[in-house]
Amino acid sequence: MHIAFITSHYENLAIEYLSAVAKSRGHTTELFFEPALFHNFFYDSNFLHDNFFNFKNRILKKIALKKPAIAAFSVISDNYKWTLEMAAEIKKRTGAVIVFGGVHPTSVPEYVLRDKIADYLIIGEGEEAFADLAEALEKGKDPSAIPNIGGYKNGVPFLNAPRPLIADLDSLPLPDKELFHKECRLLVESSYMILASRGCSNACSYCWNSMIHTVYPPGKFFRRRSPADVIAELALAKVKFNIKRVTFYDEVFTSDRGWLNEFLTLYAKNIKLPYFCCVHPDNIDETTVALLEKSGASAVNIGIQTADEDVRKNILNRKGSNEQIEKALSILSRSNIFVYSNIMLNLPGENAQTLKKTLRFCSRNRADLPAIYWLRYYPKTKIVATAEKMGILTDKDVETINKSKTYMPYAIGGNTYNRRIAKMGNLALLSGFIPTPLMDKILDRGWDKFVPASNLLFPIIAVTGMAKRILRGKKNPFHYLTISDYFRMYVFYFRELLAFKFFRRF
Repeated sequence: MHIAFITSHYENLAIEYLSAVAKSRGHTTELFFEPALFHNFFYDSNFLHDNFFNFKNRILKKIALKKPAIAAFSVISDNYKWTLEMAAEIKKRTGAVIVFGGVHPTSVPEYVLRDKIADYLIIGEGEEAFADLAEALEKGKDPSAIPNIGGYKNGVPFLNAPRPLIADLDSLPLPDKELFHKECRLLVESSYMILASRGCSNACSYCWNSMIHTVYPPGKFFRRRSPADVIAELALAKVKFNIKRVTFYDEVFTSDRGWLNEFLTLYAKNIKLPYFCCVHPDNIDETTVALLEKSGASAVNIGIQTADEDVRKNILNRKGSNEQIEKALSILSRSNIFVYSNIMLNLPGENAQTLKKTLRFCSRNRADLPAIYWLRYYPKTKIVATAEKMGILTDKDVETINKSKTYMPYAIGGNTYNRRIAKMGNLALLSGFIPTPLMDKILDRGWDKFVPASNLLFPIIAVTGMAKRILRGKKNPFHYLTISDYFRMYVFYFRELLAFKFFRRF
C-alpha cells in the first residue's frame, strides 16, 4: 500500500518513525512537504505566503498524480487549520483514506472527529497502531477494533483505548530520514535531528506532557533509548548523510546523570560532532557542564519562563528556584557553550511588576540569547484549566482553543499576544546588550513604552547575538539550521516554486 505523509514547516520525527515501521510491514511511503517560508515561528506574513510562496497547489497536484491509498498527517494545534484544508482537498482529488495522528488528535479526539475530515485518528504512541491500520485497510478488514484508533463505524463515532506503551524503544527501527533527505538534503545533513527519549520527567502546565498523563498513567510515558542504540543511529548517519551537527530534541537531555555520563562518553569517542540539547536548571552543575562541553555541546536551551517564583511554581508547575537558575546560568556562562534562555510572556498571575522583575533578572543573569515566547494555550493542558478558574479564559475561549481553527504559533504571538507586553518582551531580547544600570533606569522611568513591539526585532537580535558570540569563541551557536542553511533552504524552495509555476516541474 502506498502511503503519503503530508506535513509543514520542519522535519518531523514522528513521521519518520511511522514511515520506518510502515516500510518494515511492506508498505511504500512518500513525503509531501510545505516549507512555510514566510509563515513560520520566526516571521509570519500572510501576504507573502499566500500570494507568492504558497506550495499548496504544487503539493496537491503532485499527490493527485501519485494517488496514494492513505494520506497521513502528524497534527499539532498550530497547523490543524492547514491540515483540515489540505486533507479535504486530497480526499476530493484522490479519494485517499485520511489519517490524523499526533498531539492535537490525542488531546481533543472528540473535536477532530466532529470535523469529519479524517477517516481515522490515531491517539497516543502511533507506530504500531498506524501499521496495523494500514494492514487492515490493505486487506479490506474492519479496523474499528484496533487499539489507539478512532473514526466512524456505520456513521457512529468510536474511539478505542490505547495499547500499552512500547517498553523498549530500542526495538523500533531507526527513523526513516530518507524522506526528508530526498525532499531537501540540508534538512538532514546540516543538523541531524534525533530523540534519545520520549516524554518528560516533568509536567509543566503549559506543555503537552501535562496532557499526555490523561492518556497514559503519570510517569509511564517517559522512556529512554539505550546509549548504544542512539550512538548506532548517529554513527550510521555520519556515514550515510555526512552530517555536520546533531540536534537532540529531548525535553530535558540532562535529567539522568548516569545515562548522560555513559552516553556522552560514547559520543565523545565515536561521534565527535557539535550538538544542541535542552537542559533544566535543576540538572546543571560544574560536573554536568564540563561533561557537556567536553563531549561537544555547542549550544543549550535552558528554561527560565519567569523570575516570579510563585508563578513559576504554582501556575507553570515548574521546579527550580531563582537561585538555582542564577547558579546554572553562571556555570554555563563560564563555558564555551552558547546559551539560549526561554522567557514566557503574558502568563496567568503575571503583571507589570512581575514582568519588570523578569527583565531585571535577565539583565543580571545573562544568557547569550534570551528567546521570548508567548504563552500558547494548547488543548487540555493544565494551564487552560488554571486560567479558566482564574477568570482569564471563558468557556467560549476554551472551546476556541479546543477547536484550534486559527494558525497562531507561540513564538510570534500565540493566543496571548499583547502589544504593550511585546515591548517588554523585546526589551528582554535586548537585555544582553543593555548595561544593567541603564536597564534599571528604563524600567524605573517607564521608558520601555518606547521600545518597538515588532516581531522583526527577534531575528535581528538573534543574528547579532550569535555573531558576537562566535567572534568570542562560541562556535556553532545554532539550535538547528545555521543562518546560511536557512538562506540556502529559501533559495532551494524559491527555485522549486519557480520551476512549478513556470514549467510545471515537481
